Amino acid sequence: MSEPRKHHYLPQFYLRGFSADGRSIFQIERRTGRAYLASIRDSAAIRDYHELDTDDAKDPGAIEKRLADIETKLANALARALKDGLATPETHNLVVQLVALLRVRVPAFKAEIEAYLENAVRSMGVMMERKGELPPPPTALEDICRMENISITISNWKLLEFMFRIAADPRLFQLWMSMTPTILRAPSDTFFLTCDQPVAIFHPTASPTDPYGIGLAHADTEVPVPLSSRVLLLLSRRADSIADGEATADGVAEFNRRTVVMADSFVFAHAPTDTAVELTRRFAHCSAGMALDVLDAGTEAAHVARFRPVMRPDCYASRN
Repeated sequence: MSEPRKHHYLPQFYLRGFSADGRSIFQIERRTGRAYLASIRDSAAIRDYHELDTDDAKDPGAIEKRLADIETKLANALARALKDGLATPETHNLVVQLVALLRVRVPAFKAEIEAYLENAVRSMGVMMERKGELPPPPTALEDICRMENISITISNWKLLEFMFRIAADPRLFQLWMSMTPTILRAPSDTFFLTCDQPVAIFHPTASPTDPYGIGLAHADTEVPVPLSSRVLLLLSRRADSIADGEATADGVAEFNRRTVVMADSFVFAHAPTDTAVELTRRFAHCSAGMALDVLDAGTEAAHVARFRPVMRPDCYASRN
């Protein structure tokens, strides 16, 4: 039997929570505003996304198979949370595990890891080149062989190693668990959107000029994670947070704005609606996520990774 080549970076059980019929989902392209119904089997999926691409890999599909085993427990926990909230410590723990995976499994996060590793390899080569520690290039190929012109490729297994190591980091997991969880349910005639980077990190006073970025540990950081079209998990450190409640219509709209800003390429909705399309188009010029900088000091280089959180609407320049 051939191995499945289409690997989902968002689990199908998760996407079904945003589907009206359990088979299809309304997909909106963030950059173009194009919107259409798509099969869940074909959505949030990339060929060989989790493949171990080493010559000595006994089973290149081992991670995809392992994820399938893990997702069975996570799917059951999500179903309990949607029905009863985070009623037990086990459900809370498993839903937070799901959040940790949703954050790092997506293409945008993977691309930032790839860029970071590429920059690290190139910087090392440039430093060695400047110190004369690399073999001389062939005559007439000096410019082509300069480190700044050489193509660098990071193997998929190395990217996967970084992604899942971050997801399983016990220090980060304790940070997630230390946040107060609130389950919010959408009022009738409203719904939550999700996207291809569904774990949005929001900060109420962040600004475009913050030099260091803002992360999970900040006291005012909020993390809204849509769990279905009807239910959203809000993680925060507010002392007045409640365990379960109903969001306001304005609250749903604000959480959906954060989802759209956090999206990389796709926004997903439960049904074809003008509201979802209009919101995506309105905030398509806004973005959040990792920002990487390389500071070249000649004989040394510093690599700075910052997280740009979702900001208030007024912090983004208006689209012309």
